Amino acid sequence: MTAQSIEYGWVHAAPFRAHLRLLLDLTGLPWPVMALKAGVSTRLVRRLLFVDRGRRLPKLPRDSALRLLSLNDAALAELGRTWVPADETRRHLAELLAAGCPAPTLARYCRLSLTELMATLAAPACTELTALLVNSARVQYSC
Repeated sequence: MTAQSIEYGWVHAAPFRAHLRLLLDLTGLPWPVMALKAGVSTRLVRRLLFVDRGRRLPKLPRDSALRLLSLNDAALAELGRTWVPADETRRHLAELLAAGCPAPTLARYCRLSLTELMATLAAPACTELTALLVNSARVQYSC
């Protein structure tokens, strides 16, 4: 690996950290939703946003940075209006409940009423926001 390939493969993390923090403030969404929507590793986003062993992540891969930069508040607002198949969401939700995650806690996290959460277990479709929040709950909760 040459110095040139390293230079073009990595970018400074600070602007992308600031971009994500702004989106988190504007939308109120949990950070794993940002990672999942952008198609970026939740581990990378966690390291980008939070200090790990007294250090901030100094650089990140260019492709991940570009994916994070593609996120904007308008696109994130659309998540609640876009419907997707609920097969995977139902499975993840059932796994969380079976692992002992309290349904009221999951409902609050997923921005649903308890009735809506339970209905999702049988629904053919759900909003993309619900799908991302349920998947995000898998990252956030270790039930």
